Amino acid sequence: MFKVYEIVYFSEMFFISLFIAFISSIFIIKYTQKSGLLLDKDSILKPQKMHYGDIPRAGGIGIMVSLCFIVLFGLKYWDVVLFVPIFLVFLSGILEDLHNSLSPKQRLALQILSAVSAIYFFNCVITDVGISMPYYVGVIFSIFCIVGIINAINIIDGFNGLSGGFSVLVLISIACVSYIVHNIDIFYMCIGLIGSIIGFLILNFPKGKIFLGDGGAYLLGFILAFLLILLTQDENSIVSPWYGVCIMIYPIFEVLFSIYRKKILRSMSAMEPDGIHFHMLIYKRITRSNYKTSILIWIFNVPFVFLPVLFFDNTIALIILSIVFICIYLFVYFKIIKFAGLKLTKN
Repeated sequence: MFKVYEIVYFSEMFFISLFIAFISSIFIIKYTQKSGLLLDKDSILKPQKMHYGDIPRAGGIGIMVSLCFIVLFGLKYWDVVLFVPIFLVFLSGILEDLHNSLSPKQRLALQILSAVSAIYFFNCVITDVGISMPYYVGVIFSIFCIVGIINAINIIDGFNGLSGGFSVLVLISIACVSYIVHNIDIFYMCIGLIGSIIGFLILNFPKGKIFLGDGGAYLLGFILAFLLILLTQDENSIVSPWYGVCIMIYPIFEVLFSIYRKKILRSMSAMEPDGIHFHMLIYKRITRSNYKTSILIWIFNVPFVFLPVLFFDNTIALIILSIVFICIYLFVYFKIIKFAGLKLTKN
């Protein structure tokens, strides 16, 4: 149990983080509308576009500013070198938001550097996936997983509050498990980040006055991957490595299924956007509402984010939960495709 002064400390940090992200986002909205920078313009047509008007895609800046406060406010928990990986991953997105000029290879290079720096400074390495892996194999696999989650959160960032709200659910789950296993470092980070994201969501959901942008989505993806690896891979940890897979199964499977759909079924580049992601089909065929789509997908994910808290050390139960999610996802996806009369192949 936390002592009174610890409860006050964490509460202060939560509300200050929320306030910083909220105020920063208000400033960003006003600045971008005046300057014309960092705007997702209505005139630009994209297959995944689901909004109207010129909206700032810079919500990640407010979260980044708040995250800097979280690290500095909690130096007894985290070292300032954490700024290195979070800055690199944020840079890979915000430059794209600002200039739309980074090539996929340049973004990927910055994300790999971010993952490598996290591994170097924090030994953020996956060596246990139910079976042990050699350390050097774990390093390569960790880079792959971190970069994958970074981009997975960006892929599901299609509607007001979808990525941000999902990230809050995941962070609450991680906070619960880190509290149970007495990992206060991770618990602290989760509480601060939940406050930061809520500060952003106040302006993002449901009206969409500001978007995460690539910078914000990449930043959240990195932090989630980083915290889950640290939580599950510590040599004294009793948390199953499948806990992280289970609570992140939605974005993970969205990426894997999208690659399969594009490369195998549609003969497209895996990097080429299309308009039939799961959340887009939910919007087009069920909700026909931006914010209601996010709410429905949040609800859909709740069992697979919070049931793992009960089974955080039970690998078999976590694998079963992950399989159940995949089965439901595919069932719903193909039902909608069939109902809409759509074809997954190009020809």
